[in-house]
Amino acid sequence: MTDSSRTRVLIAHGDPLITAGLAITLQSQRDFKAYVCKPAATLSGLTGSDLPSADVVVADYDSGMQLVMSAAAVRHRVIILTNNDGEASICRALEQGARGYLLLGCSLEDLFDGLRAVRVGGIALAPLVASRVAQWMKQRALTPREADILRQMMLGYSNKRIALELNVAPGTVKTHVKSILDKLAAASRTEAVSIAQRRGILQEEREVPPSASSVARIGLSPEPNPFTRGHQHDARLE
Repeated sequence: MTDSSRTRVLIAHGDPLITAGLAITLQSQRDFKAYVCKPAATLSGLTGSDLPSADVVVADYDSGMQLVMSAAAVRHRVIILTNNDGEASICRALEQGARGYLLLGCSLEDLFDGLRAVRVGGIALAPLVASRVAQWMKQRALTPREADILRQMMLGYSNKRIALELNVAPGTVKTHVKSILDKLAAASRTEAVSIAQRRGILQEEREVPPSASSVARIGLSPEPNPFTRGHQHDARLE
């Protein structure tokens, strides 16, 4: 196999152990050629024109985001390799132009297939990542009052305490809690908080979920609204 037919992969990952492992693994394959950004040449000081020519760049989340938002995105196809599986983070990266999003712990086969796909203009999404994007698309926005109450739920406050904090009736809080659980498809207050934290709902609540057209660009389609939940015991609302 000639050098021109091999996929040139630039490794710009912030973790030196992951970088070393990727380099060794890719160099052991006949159809890949790996390059590593030297420690002194971190992405924080590079522009798109400074980076070596490559077919695909593998980067951690922060480096990948910096790269796709720079002029380098014109010349480089970026795959983000990270343990960040939050819907908001994933969708932001794809919206900005990342061509792949893989999670640490993925199989070598998934990595190799992803690199090959991105080289020819495709995308590479871990199965869980694709699921997260679908969940983000189905997400129903919380009202400002529901967001206020969710913040109080994250502090572990009861309905009575929340009512006192927000100067509303306990019954009003209970109604809003039910709506929050339904919108997040959560069976309990604890699960609702966990989902909200994973999705970055409150920290990034002003961000708009990807439009149908942007999702189409990354190869996914919105799914029908799944929120057809029956009433559960009111204990989950207390």
